[in-house]
Amino acid sequence: MSNAADYEIYIDASLDLDYSWIEENGIHIIPMKYVIDDKEYLMDRPQTEEELKIFYDKMRAGSITGTSQITPYTYEQLFSEAAAEKKDILYLALSSGLSSTYDSSLTGARAVMEDHPDVRIECVDTLGGTGGMGLLLMLAIKARKEGMSLSDNAAMLRDSALKVCYWFMVEDLIYLKRGGRISSTAAFAGSVLNLKPVLKINDEGKLVNISKQRGVPRAVKYLLECYQGAVDTALENDVIVAHADCRERAEKLAEEVRRINPAARIQVCPMGPVIGAHTGPGFVAVIHFGNRNYR
Repeated sequence: MSNAADYEIYIDASLDLDYSWIEENGIHIIPMKYVIDDKEYLMDRPQTEEELKIFYDKMRAGSITGTSQITPYTYEQLFSEAAAEKKDILYLALSSGLSSTYDSSLTGARAVMEDHPDVRIECVDTLGGTGGMGLLLMLAIKARKEGMSLSDNAAMLRDSALKVCYWFMVEDLIYLKRGGRISSTAAFAGSVLNLKPVLKINDEGKLVNISKQRGVPRAVKYLLECYQGAVDTALENDVIVAHADCRERAEKLAEEVRRINPAARIQVCPMGPVIGAHTGPGFVAVIHFGNRNYR
């Protein structure tokens, strides 16, 4: 292609980021499906907080929620649109440790490149989700604007993915139990003791429980300790505080992050149903660049 940076950027709908970044830069969103009480919904854009409140209120009322995977055929269809215009593609996928979407994207990409041998598609496993995908998307956009080639951008993102830290708290253990991540006994005991699990995403892109704190204030304090210990100000100073219908809690958390690092560029983002279906309302996370293996 004549312009090394003339390629399209795709990302799936599990990201959480201010929608203006997506609109202004012509980013393509791969739609994802979520389920409420056996009824399926298609998410093809970040939802408003009003829409998300309805979703989380249904969870609070006892609705059963879940998600379904993106099929290879869906990727093949959507990637073919750009390929037909001889556009190369950079795609950022939800962690392979959390979903099969990355593997499906590789299958779809191979099919498209067989039909369009002059087109290249780079699929990047973000080894994360939600706001971490948003941080990586911001890097991808910046690199493309600066003229970085498709292959170099993809390589940079794969390296950067291992520098994105995820520290988050789940308020109600029932949602982890429903997802099979903890037993019914552990969920009951934790609820009685008011335990709030604190988790991270490891280098394999999988969820790891790193602590249990009694009560929300202690759990939030622990998140801040993780941020303070792991943040690397020599890297990007962007921070995303993601929340599941608990903006006040998220805003207070953002204030404390700013006290720790006054240079932090913080976005407080509501978390969509793709991840929220498995964590439940009350979830809050600090996502930033730094030492992913601090704890």
